[in-house]
Amino acid sequence: MATKKEKSVRYGLVEGAGKGREVWLAPNQYFHRQGGHFVELRPGGMATLCASGNGKIFGWVEAPKQADGYDAWKGSATARADKLFCIYADPDNVFEIGANEGGASVNATWIGRGVGLVLSGSTYTTVQKAKRATSVAASSLMVVDFDKDSKTVFVKVKQTKRQAN
Repeated sequence: MATKKEKSVRYGLVEGAGKGREVWLAPNQYFHRQGGHFVELRPGGMATLCASGNGKIFGWVEAPKQADGYDAWKGSATARADKLFCIYADPDNVFEIGANEGGASVNATWIGRGVGLVLSGSTYTTVQKAKRATSVAASSLMVVDFDKDSKTVFVKVKQTKRQAN
């Protein structure tokens, strides 16, 4: 019996101009290849992975290839040691990200819904996913499409949840 090969999904920008700029990273940032890379800028201008579902989003960081033996890339333990390209959270950009299903499979009912962000795991296993929000108004992302097989959603950052460039 043949086994089904798992599909590898390339998360990130799927539609839009993709304009952005380089940003400094805060210390010890982990970017998993099968997780989202939405970041916010902290005081002092350093980017950190968004951990809360309803915060402001500056953009999506394009991280280097994962470290040997891991499915993630880790930034330096020193502040401002790493500078990465960040795609702005412009309203025309659409990003693909994994869905934290929480018992409800990814399907057409997700379209038009607000979703937030959630982190699971720690260090090299930290994964950022989209999670259905209990409050659509408070959520930072809006689902515009989905891929049931890959368990991913295509999202835009809500205008009111964009962190200023």
